[in-house]
Amino acid sequence: GIQEYPMALRLPATRPLRPLLIAILALGFICVIVGWNGKQDWKGGPPMVRRRHVPAGVGVAGLVTGIRGLSCLNPANAFENRLKVKLEPYPKTPGPQPKDLGVRDDGSLKGCDFVKPNCFSSSPTPDDSEDLYSSYLIPKFSFSKSKSEAFDDIMQVLQSYEVGHDSIDGGGYKIVQTDKSKGYIYVQYESLKKGYIDDFEISVEDGKVGVRTASRLGFLDLRVNAKRLNYIAFRLSQVPGWTIRNPFVTVETHPNYFSLNRVG
Repeated sequence: GIQEYPMALRLPATRPLRPLLIAILALGFICVIVGWNGKQDWKGGPPMVRRRHVPAGVGVAGLVTGIRGLSCLNPANAFENRLKVKLEPYPKTPGPQPKDLGVRDDGSLKGCDFVKPNCFSSSPTPDDSEDLYSSYLIPKFSFSKSKSEAFDDIMQVLQSYEVGHDSIDGGGYKIVQTDKSKGYIYVQYESLKKGYIDDFEISVEDGKVGVRTASRLGFLDLRVNAKRLNYIAFRLSQVPGWTIRNPFVTVETHPNYFSLNRVG
């Protein structure tokens, strides 16, 4: 069977980089931007704050009242398999789902913005180096069995994903799309408190598996994508017929990523 992810391979947790006060102020700003009573004005560009909402938004009492009524604070919006812990109400900020996900005509997945250390992909963008130790490039997983068997192995690992391992993905996950005939799998993972959504993709080829994991928002990811990738890579590597290095992503393979997403 598939072995449990060992503690020795788990990356250390990171400390919050922003003071609590800044986080609280940001929460209030986000809630006003998102809208009053769960209404959102996203059409035609960035969200707009309606004038009649400003007086209530700038007052503490009005802000608290608005926060309580926002749909973004509704825990029902979280994935069903999330950690069952009691949290203070907090606006969910999943970010927009990318419109260019999926397998391309040449069989590759989407690449990454090499400037932002919050993504890994086995597919380079056209102007990227093929060097596997560049900012975000990773080697494909290798297997010596049929594509159908490899697909089933991956599905077993993804369906038994340990929510909250390494202090990540406490908001659960959802396998959004599977297409065995095309060898494609798309999963969304959610952070526990703020509801950030990360996109994870798999493309099964003959003897190889393309992989991509990326954050939708922000610049840093505090090593979340590395932890997720190492977890899945390890569990697959324990299945007969798979060849995957362990740990898969390290400071030696991706020094820039780990330097920017420092622990401290």
